[in-house]
Amino acid sequence: MKKILLAFFILALLASCKFSGTTSASQDVMPEGFRGNLEGLVVGIPRPQGSGLSEVRTVFSTDEVKHAVRGFWISKPGGKKVDAHFIWFDPEGKVAYEKIFNIDPTWKRTTIHYRGQAPLKAGDWKIAVKVNDEYLGKIDFKVVRDSSKIPLKAQIKAFKSEQITINEAHFLSEKLRDYADGKIDKESLIKDIPENMAARKVGLAVSVFRNGELKDIAFSSAKELTSSVKGIISMIKPAKEGGASVELSIIHSGIKISPSKHVVTTKMRQNMGFSVNKNGKTAAILPTQIARKQYGDATTLLRQLSIDAGMGEDGWKGAELTAFMTQDFVLAKDMTETKELAYSRTVVPIDSVTRDDMVKSVDLAIDWYLKNQLSDGRYMYTFFPSKDFEPNDDWALRNLNGIFVLAEIAKDKNNEKLLASVRKVIETFREALVEKEGIKYLDWKKHRPVSSIAGTAFLLGAMVALNIPDYKDDMRKMADAIISLQEDNGKLKTDFYRPLRDIDQLYYPGETLLAMIRYYKLSKYEPAKKMVEKAFPFYLEFWDDNKDGPFVPWQIRAYQELYQVSPEKKYADYVFDLMDWMIKRYKPVTAEAGPGREGAFSTQFASTAVYSEGLSQAYALALEVKDKKRIKLYGKTLKGTLGYLLGLQFKKEDTYWIKRPEKVIGATALRPDINELRLDATYHAISAIHYSTKLMSEKHWNSIVR
Repeated sequence: MKKILLAFFILALLASCKFSGTTSASQDVMPEGFRGNLEGLVVGIPRPQGSGLSEVRTVFSTDEVKHAVRGFWISKPGGKKVDAHFIWFDPEGKVAYEKIFNIDPTWKRTTIHYRGQAPLKAGDWKIAVKVNDEYLGKIDFKVVRDSSKIPLKAQIKAFKSEQITINEAHFLSEKLRDYADGKIDKESLIKDIPENMAARKVGLAVSVFRNGELKDIAFSSAKELTSSVKGIISMIKPAKEGGASVELSIIHSGIKISPSKHVVTTKMRQNMGFSVNKNGKTAAILPTQIARKQYGDATTLLRQLSIDAGMGEDGWKGAELTAFMTQDFVLAKDMTETKELAYSRTVVPIDSVTRDDMVKSVDLAIDWYLKNQLSDGRYMYTFFPSKDFEPNDDWALRNLNGIFVLAEIAKDKNNEKLLASVRKVIETFREALVEKEGIKYLDWKKHRPVSSIAGTAFLLGAMVALNIPDYKDDMRKMADAIISLQEDNGKLKTDFYRPLRDIDQLYYPGETLLAMIRYYKLSKYEPAKKMVEKAFPFYLEFWDDNKDGPFVPWQIRAYQELYQVSPEKKYADYVFDLMDWMIKRYKPVTAEAGPGREGAFSTQFASTAVYSEGLSQAYALALEVKDKKRIKLYGKTLKGTLGYLLGLQFKKEDTYWIKRPEKVIGATALRPDINELRLDATYHAISAIHYSTKLMSEKHWNSIVR
C-alpha cells in the first residue's frame, strides 16, 4: 500500500512542477542584500533517489540539466502554510521557469527541481523566492559551456596532477621530524629535497605533537614545495629531547566559495580545509584540525575561523572564503613508515586487509573493553578524545548488547580474562531481574532505564553464550517472559510495562528473535523456536510496509539462524530479500569518496558496523545454499565494509595527539570524521569482523574479488 501511495505522490509532484505558460513575475529580482525569513537558498545536483541534493555548487555545465534548488526556512511556530514562488531568471533577466510550492513554515527544507527548457543558457542566473509579492531570498549561479570551468572539477584535476606519493611524503616527514628533534639543520633539510619534488606547486602545513599535545603548527601558502618548506621550518622550534610526531598536510589548489553555512557543510563533508580573508585579516584550518576539534556544523567552524583571524565571531559574513584540498600524512615518534591520514586516523587500504588483520583488530578491541571496565562491571559508555572527556553516562541497553557480543567472542577464543569480565557484567544486570508469576525480566533503573524486551533478550543471549549451569533457571524464566509478550498474530510487544513505541519495532523484535533462536539451539526448548516461527508471517508483512535500514540486520541474523535448524526456503528468501534491498538502497561507497570512506554503506557511515553483522550472516547463508550470484555480491560488499571498519579503529599510531591512549586504542569511532567513541560502535564492528573470521579461512578471504 505504501508503494502505491508513494508512487501517486511522486506523480502528483511531477505534474505540479510542469511549467505551463507565461509568468507575471517581475524581472527586477530583489534589492541587493535583502534578507527576509528565508534562511538561505542553495543550488546543486539532485540525488538519484530524488530526495535532496547530492552536491551543492554554484557553477554548472550546460549538460547538467537537472538543477534543483533547496530552500532552508526559519521555523515560525504556529505559522500558516504559504505559497512560495520560486523563479528562475536567465542571463538576460527573463523568467525561464517558475514554480509555486505550498510550504509549511515549520519545514526545514524542500527541493524544487528545474523543469524548464534545457540546456540552460550559458551565463549568470538567479533564483528568487517570493511570498505574497515580497522577495525573501535569492541565489546566483553560473552556467558554463565547458565543464572544465566548473571550479570543483578544475580543483580535482589540479589535485590529481600535483599529488605526492607516500614515499615522497615519508621522505619529507622524516626530514621534518628530524628537524623538529634537532637532528638536522635547515640547510641540510632544504638541500636534500629532490629536484622532482622541489618545484611541485603545492602549499604545506606541518603540526608537531609531543606527548599528546600540539606544540607547533605552521602554514605556508607558497606556490612551490621548496619555498613552502622554507616558510615552514622558520616557524618550527626544534627540541633536542626528541619524541616529535609530525603531521604533514600537502595543500592543493583552493576554490572561492560562498560564505554560506550550507555550502561550507558540503565542503566539510568532502574533507576540505578552509581559509578566510577580510580586510587583510586571515586564518586557515586543516581538515585534520576540523576532525580533531569536532566542529560538528558549519556555523561553529566559520565563527572559529573568524575569531582566529581576529575579526569577531561574525566576521565570516561578507569575507572571502576559500576551500582547499589536502593530502594528510603522519609520522609519529615510534613509527618507521609514514601513513596517510583520513581525518584523524591512519588509512587502512581495504585491499590490503588480511584475515590476520581482522583477528588482531578483535583482540585490540578486547583489550580496550578490559581496560575500560567500570567498578560495577559495566563498560565505559562513551569517550570524547578531542576533549579528553568521559561523561558519567550510560545506556544499559547498549552495555547489554555489548555482553551479548563479547560473551560469544570470549567463548570462541576461550579468553579467560574476557570470560571473567563478561560474567561480572552479567551479575550486575542479573541483580535487576524481576520475578513475577514464574517469569523473569530485566528492570534496570539507573541512568536510562531498561525494561524492554530487548534488554532481557540480550542478557539471555549472553548467558546462552557462556552456558554456565547456574544460569539455567534464569534463562528459562527469561525465555518465558519474552514469550509472554508475543501477540496472537506473532507481533512482539517491545516492553514489559512501559509505553510502547512504534520505532522499537524496527530494532527490538529482531534482537529478541535472535536471542531466542540461540536459546533454542542450546536448550532445545521448543516454545522458543515456535515463537520465532510464529513471528515470521507478521514481520514478513511488516517489512513490506516498513522498508527501513535498522530493521534489516537483526531480522537477517534471526532467520538465518532459524534456517540452520529449520531449513525452509521461505526463511532464506526473506534473508536475501532484506540484504538485496540493503545493498541496493545504501550502495557501498567507492574509492572516489576519498580516504577513510571507501567500503561504507552510502549515507549510513555510522551504521555500517551493525549492517555488516547482517551482511556477514547473509553471506553465510548464500554459501550454505550455494547461491553463486549472491556469494559474489555479498562477498565483495563484505570485504569493503570490514576494511572500512578496520579504518575506524584507533590504533597506536593514531594516538599521537591523544593524552590518554589507553582510552582509545582498540575502540571504533562512529564515523571517519567523528572521533567520538561509544561502546556500541566497537562491539558491532568486532561482531561482524569476528563472525567473518569464523566463517572464512585466509584462503577464502583472499579469494574474494572486489
